[in-house]
Amino acid sequence: MQGWPSYDRAPPLSLPLPFLLASPCWLFIAGLCLMLAGPGPLDRFDPAALAAAHLLALGALGNAMFGAALQILAVVAGVSFSRPRLLLHALFWPLQLGCGLLAAAFLNGFLPALLLPAAALLGWALLVFAGFGLHGIAKSPARDATTRGMASALAALLVAAGLGIALAGTLGAAWPLPWKTLLDWHALWALGGWLLGLVMAVAATVVPMFQITPAYPGRWMRHAAMIWPASLLASGLGWQLTASWLAWLPAWMAALAFAAMTWSLQRRSRRPGDCGRRFWQMAMAALALGLLAAGWAALSGWLLLFGLGAGAVLGMFYKILPFLLWLDLQRKAPPGARPPATLALLPESAQRRCLFVFSACLAMGCALALGVLPGAAAGVGTCALAALVAWDAGRAVWRHRACARNWREAQEAGVMP
Repeated sequence: MQGWPSYDRAPPLSLPLPFLLASPCWLFIAGLCLMLAGPGPLDRFDPAALAAAHLLALGALGNAMFGAALQILAVVAGVSFSRPRLLLHALFWPLQLGCGLLAAAFLNGFLPALLLPAAALLGWALLVFAGFGLHGIAKSPARDATTRGMASALAALLVAAGLGIALAGTLGAAWPLPWKTLLDWHALWALGGWLLGLVMAVAATVVPMFQITPAYPGRWMRHAAMIWPASLLASGLGWQLTASWLAWLPAWMAALAFAAMTWSLQRRSRRPGDCGRRFWQMAMAALALGLLAAGWAALSGWLLLFGLGAGAVLGMFYKILPFLLWLDLQRKAPPGARPPATLALLPESAQRRCLFVFSACLAMGCALALGVLPGAAAGVGTCALAALVAWDAGRAVWRHRACARNWREAQEAGVMP
């Protein structure tokens, strides 16, 4: 069964908001890095491609996922935040500094002076976040599908972060470890275990809630948190032992089953005109195509990281951000006052514009991966998408602040109690 969110437990807006607002900034910087990509088909080991991929994964998606996960840990899993300001500073600044240093290290030939501090900062942020979430879930009585799925995704984040630190030590400090094996496992648990695992967990709550769809099948809800990591582990071990593409069948089947279920639910939505459905449908299509394109590393990586990751994150971003702003106004509203609706804070038209630009960026990134389009074009498109998301988020925050300011001035003037 899936528990219903309890918004009385929501953390203060000051905890998730900085992460959500930082996300489009890193997406813009990732676009700048894409402009530096060399000519021809995109090489996964191109320094600019590595920098852009990690800025997208850790900066753009990582910040958005941190912000959303902190909110969901509180309202769904019942995790309490006794010192939210301390938690914010313990996570936010190491994540931002680590992202910048890691991208700079890739662009400067894996310079140890940049790579090792980046690994330390990112390791701290990721391990503390995962440890905090797992500790809170262990103490919480909640055992719904989203809570169990988040526990699985956070455990995968621990593994991915540890492997990333080991990779940094191998490349920057000459640790005697097999870097290629570490790289394969790092990508598997970061993309599959953490990114897709968190999308699966959050989807169990946000898809029925925001798109007004039926719930996911009961059997999937009960067992997905075990099936998905087990299929990843089985496929990873099979690949290492046999180097056969057939080894990936367990993970492919589980991921495609999730994509098919999500697509089917979106088609049964009672809000057929909702733009968020299109983001989810495109994300599921990118997941399926990314799995089918597994033989082309750059193309598959773009479809999974940008198509699936950014598609699902943007689909949630345009719902979660105005809802958090509305919830904060609801708490602060004077007696008799009503906060503006979420669509007044962030109109549906903004999400439609974002969907159009996202679709163009997804296509341009695929063309870049295949060598059909230069990196400059895909980079400009990504920067344009980031600027649009930042503008929309900024306007929503401005409307939130204006409403709170009007209430405060009315109270000071004695017009409102």
